[in-house]
Amino acid sequence: MPRLPRLPRRPATTADEQVGFNGAFAAALTRAIGSMPALYVVLALVAGWMALATWGPLRAVDPYPFAFLLFLDNVVQLVLCLVILVGQRVLGGAADRRSVQTYENAEAVFEQIADLQRHLDEHDRALSRGVSLLESSPHPWIQQHRVQRPPQALDQAVSVNGRIAAWLTQRLGSMWAFYLAAGTQVVWMGLAALGVQRLDPYPFPFMTFLSTLVQLVFMIVIMVGQGVLGQAGDRRSEQTYLNGEAILHECRRMKARLEAQDRLIEDLSRYTRGELIEDLARAIHDVDGQAQRAVHAWVPPRWDQAPEEHKAVTRAQARQLGEHLALVGCVMVPAFDPALTVAFADDEVLLLAQREHDRWRTEQASGELADPHLVAWDDLPEPVRARKLHVARSIPGLVASVGMQVVRDGRARGGAGEEDFTAEEWATLQRAMMASGILVGLSVGGVDSDEMFALVKTLREASVAHPRRFIREVAASSAFDTGLRPGVKYSEYLPYAEKTIRSAAAIVAATAPAELPDFREFLVEIATVVAEVNQEGGFLGVGAQRRTPKEVAAMDAVRLAARHD
Repeated sequence: MPRLPRLPRRPATTADEQVGFNGAFAAALTRAIGSMPALYVVLALVAGWMALATWGPLRAVDPYPFAFLLFLDNVVQLVLCLVILVGQRVLGGAADRRSVQTYENAEAVFEQIADLQRHLDEHDRALSRGVSLLESSPHPWIQQHRVQRPPQALDQAVSVNGRIAAWLTQRLGSMWAFYLAAGTQVVWMGLAALGVQRLDPYPFPFMTFLSTLVQLVFMIVIMVGQGVLGQAGDRRSEQTYLNGEAILHECRRMKARLEAQDRLIEDLSRYTRGELIEDLARAIHDVDGQAQRAVHAWVPPRWDQAPEEHKAVTRAQARQLGEHLALVGCVMVPAFDPALTVAFADDEVLLLAQREHDRWRTEQASGELADPHLVAWDDLPEPVRARKLHVARSIPGLVASVGMQVVRDGRARGGAGEEDFTAEEWATLQRAMMASGILVGLSVGGVDSDEMFALVKTLREASVAHPRRFIREVAASSAFDTGLRPGVKYSEYLPYAEKTIRSAAAIVAATAPAELPDFREFLVEIATVVAEVNQEGGFLGVGAQRRTPKEVAAMDAVRLAARHD
């Protein structure tokens, strides 16, 4: 069992930033001043000073308009601005730590989700002979999350002004700046009292002016910092939202897969109890009856009225249906996507019909049934052969009528497979498939979500429904490597796409030349599907084109690159 990721013992808090004497002192100062009692004390002191300076003993020291009180106010306000900057830096640091912790927690959750999905894949292979019961893609944010660093406050300072504000906040938002400002005020007043400096005597109007000016600058820096913190908070909120959305998406995926497995287990139980065999036999009887009406103009009895001997023969045919499907590289699974339909080729229909006829002959050879059709396949009358071929061709439909589905088995033999190529060659084939669709999407400005969905859906359908084992395997193992870089344009992507497709065609031609026509056709099919997703041009949908000239040119580029002459 994989080891569970280790999560932090406790959440990141603001207290984690209060390290050392300066941090502790700043925290204590913030707690003492940043309270309502401190506000009441300040209001009382200011009111008392003004009263004493108007009617009491301080009238001779600081009469109206209270110049010294104004100076003290400016000194305190300057110091408090620095304290606010310190607090802002501490809050930003704590928020950054929480962002990193949230990022790591989300990665741990996503890792566990991926492990659960792998576990469900193993269940799928065990329950359905290697065919996935539910094809769906992980939430795109899970992959993006791994390559995006957690949002930090400094990441928002991208402009020159933002970097200047960040630099000022880093330098001024420290206790050393607080000590320097407080010390400067004390030294200035001391020098004036001693008579060393006479430029700004009591009540220090010049220092009051400078303090007011610096406060104005600090207030603007504080507001810029608040804006930066707000932007960083928005990005963290966006990532948290996407984390939650991705987790919910994955939970729904797992629930859907579990429900699909429940259906399979239920159908397996039906199979064991014989209910599925009975349903398949009834469906075979109905299809065969349709063929008899068409070929012989004879209406056979309904299943409930059919002779018991006929029912036994048809049930035996139903029991062998799974083995016969394996001959053409197919399996029968619970229905999970009606859009994924399998159509047998003529040679597959012939093989299925012949094998069922041979089974029936062998079974009846030891009995006493004198049937004129107990002859070799080639000796059968043409109408009888046509009826048996009709039943074989109708197998996907009759299987679907009982709640099951015929899909191609990617492990089936016949034709080239992944083991015939090196890992690098196989990766090149996968990149060629993605490049065929991405190139067409870029031809009209960019690959939108609908085009990407159509591309992935085409690969998914081919992985279970394509008649060629080679195409099924290469489509099923696609890692969706597009080779795209942010902001890349069609003209920049075209050389990469052409080179990749040419290399893939050359690899197939050298290793499995018999697969080259189907591979080339599949690449063009991918390009066509992407081109026809959206209608481009026109006005309000009027005059829009299914394929624009640019998309047609991109499709031609794919077709030309896929040629290997």
